[in-house]
Amino acid sequence: MPVRRRPEFEPAELPKARMIRWWVFSGVAALLAVAFLLLPYWITIPAEAPVGASVTMTVALFTGLVVSLLFTLYGIGRARLEIAAYNANEVDIELFEVDGDSSPAEVTALFKNKLNESRMYTPAVVPGVSRSYDFIQIVETAGEAATGWWRVASRLIKLARPPHAIRISGRLRAEPSGQHQLVLDVVRQPGFAASPLLLADDDEQRLLGRAANAVAALVIPRSKYCRNQQWARWRGAKIPGALFDAYERANQYKAERRYDEALAEYHRAIELDPANVHIRVEIGNLQERLDLHLAALVTYDDVVTLCENRNYGPATPEAAALLLARYRRALVLGRGDWLAYDWWLSDGKTRIRQTRMRESIRLRFDRYRDTVPVPSGLLDEPNGSANEEKAARLRAYFCEVAQYELERLIAEPRPRRLRELLSDNCLRLGLLAVYLRRSMANAEMGKPLRGYAAVKGTPVSGFEKLAEDRSWPPSADALTDTVTEQLAPRGPSSIWHEHYNAACVYAVALLPSGMRGEPSATKETVRVLDAAEKKTLITKAIAQLDNAAASRHSGYLAQRRPWVMSEDPDLSTLRGQPEFRAFEMITYSPDRPTPLRPRRVHAWELATYTSTLVHHIASCLAHAWRRHSPPPRAFVDEAAAETWHRAEKDAWETISQLASGNQEWQTRYQAIKALQRWSHASGYACDDLRFPAYSEHELFTRAAALTDDPDLRTEWQLPQGEETINKETELYLGRCAERLVTLSHLLRAPGDRGTAPRGRKEFQQLAETWAALADWFADGDALSPVSTRQLRFERAFRR
Repeated sequence: MPVRRRPEFEPAELPKARMIRWWVFSGVAALLAVAFLLLPYWITIPAEAPVGASVTMTVALFTGLVVSLLFTLYGIGRARLEIAAYNANEVDIELFEVDGDSSPAEVTALFKNKLNESRMYTPAVVPGVSRSYDFIQIVETAGEAATGWWRVASRLIKLARPPHAIRISGRLRAEPSGQHQLVLDVVRQPGFAASPLLLADDDEQRLLGRAANAVAALVIPRSKYCRNQQWARWRGAKIPGALFDAYERANQYKAERRYDEALAEYHRAIELDPANVHIRVEIGNLQERLDLHLAALVTYDDVVTLCENRNYGPATPEAAALLLARYRRALVLGRGDWLAYDWWLSDGKTRIRQTRMRESIRLRFDRYRDTVPVPSGLLDEPNGSANEEKAARLRAYFCEVAQYELERLIAEPRPRRLRELLSDNCLRLGLLAVYLRRSMANAEMGKPLRGYAAVKGTPVSGFEKLAEDRSWPPSADALTDTVTEQLAPRGPSSIWHEHYNAACVYAVALLPSGMRGEPSATKETVRVLDAAEKKTLITKAIAQLDNAAASRHSGYLAQRRPWVMSEDPDLSTLRGQPEFRAFEMITYSPDRPTPLRPRRVHAWELATYTSTLVHHIASCLAHAWRRHSPPPRAFVDEAAAETWHRAEKDAWETISQLASGNQEWQTRYQAIKALQRWSHASGYACDDLRFPAYSEHELFTRAAALTDDPDLRTEWQLPQGEETINKETELYLGRCAERLVTLSHLLRAPGDRGTAPRGRKEFQQLAETWAALADWFADGDALSPVSTRQLRFERAFRR
């Protein structure tokens, strides 16, 4: 139903493009001109007619011809203008008016740059930065100031080029309070003006970015780009500027590895557009990247349920999101070891925080009661008894459900555009990886699978050779033959994803059989790969990654690099092999020798990120107390002292929550926002925090800072093996966790700390306390043993 007939929608402010109407108008005018031109040959004036009649007829025909030609030219011009408005690719930006010290040219140029950063994104099968493309082009009014014959020539040339349909002008002024206020006027040629945009912000660059996204939100609903899948339901409706701004910022933060902020922006966008399943799929992808597997499962299942309840078919804009959500949900279920660990074996605090999520997940598995029913007791609340056994059974059940879902996807017909997004070979190789994980889970329980059989779905051919060997892992020859068969051409293909999934199949066969890809007790049904088979699997996996890299543009490879190098659980063992290091060096050409990565490289990134966040918060507060310290023998007034006392209590409360809940992205995000506020108020220079890139130097340097052994700092320069890297990583993660637990115990009652500071001495004591905390968490730059730094903080804190 058109938007104008739906009163609950506010129509888009800019008028609809009327290309056909004006082409018809110009066509009719052209036909009239032809008629006026040919009429003298069709009409015969009698010889006895007065001379005046002949003159009148001639003048009338000539006038009609001229008027028709003018209407034809006008109609063509308007039609071209409407086409430019529909394409939304011609925007003219006038020089901004600026009140203050800023240069108008610089402000205008910065706004143009921000407008160029507003992009359209396409769905991605593998979590990572989505492919994007520009949809707004900025044109300049060059030639207007030219003189002489060149001015005439430039105007004639401009007649041949498409006109610009949108003109933007603005005025920026600085308020006495420190805020910047921007007024934007958006005019749709030939003379329609949208409501002025009035925006205010403390940061000038952030303000210009919001303004650029608001302009893009005005343009999209009336342009051809509203056919883009994310915004198809907003065609003809007014897109809130805050919605498009949140979506754009989320994608930018994700590209910058600022994952917590990106997730917060995605949720801000969902608040304004709850039914946008494409954004929900992006949220699920980001939750996968943060190892929030239960949360990702819930998110993908929400997308599937929403699409099914609204009967979104293959022809709807949501069809791609539904397909990707079903596919990613199946792969998350296939990682049953991660899900079962989070359900039954996670620590007490995490288990309590996930109670409501477990209740929601139990309801979602009711849909499988007739196909793959849940065994009794597997989805109960952990009670401390026989959790390991239940976790192993739940792991096998999740893998079974994943196999069922992928079999259904393979059996269902899909239109060509969806098969190009996710080909049959992608699904078959994904099913093969899930089947291997299911085989691994059953072998770990001592109950190997008896050949491949469909889970009440449609059997998939080509897995017969794997059924001959009931031990885990399967033989390299059988696995190679199976992968080769699944890569056979079957209609539309997505080459990168097919080869990448093939690499994941080989990598899964290399995984240890325990929870979260960790070693466990060896059983008769779990055999140890000999050196030749392991070498074969590694070589095959790297060859498939090479084939994937060769099939796409290098820019696409850069977007997928974090997922491949540190985040995909399927590749966790492969990353620790020298062959993978060589692949990274050849494919990405980094600025330093590539490292051997541990199995839990993403856990290392999260622990390092959290420690750096605590360090920056403490450094910022220490800087603030020093900066605002009163002169000698001076005292601050009671109101100011009370304000600072409340700020101090809030800061310790933030640190306390971060120490006890650092695994929750919401807690880290609130700490980041608090740090940004304090940095802005105190003038503390703090770069944007982002998840760090792993390196052996960082691992051994930070690990040494958490011990009293300074010689460990130089061990990274020695040749390191896979087991050494994994062992050192686990020790580092354990020490980071112990330090945060110790800090949490020290801050159990942060609200009872002393009285409001009044004199210079109190300010200095508070600054020393925060500086001691910053030094305790300064792992990369620490010069003293960790025990000394911890003792220094405890003394300063209890002073």
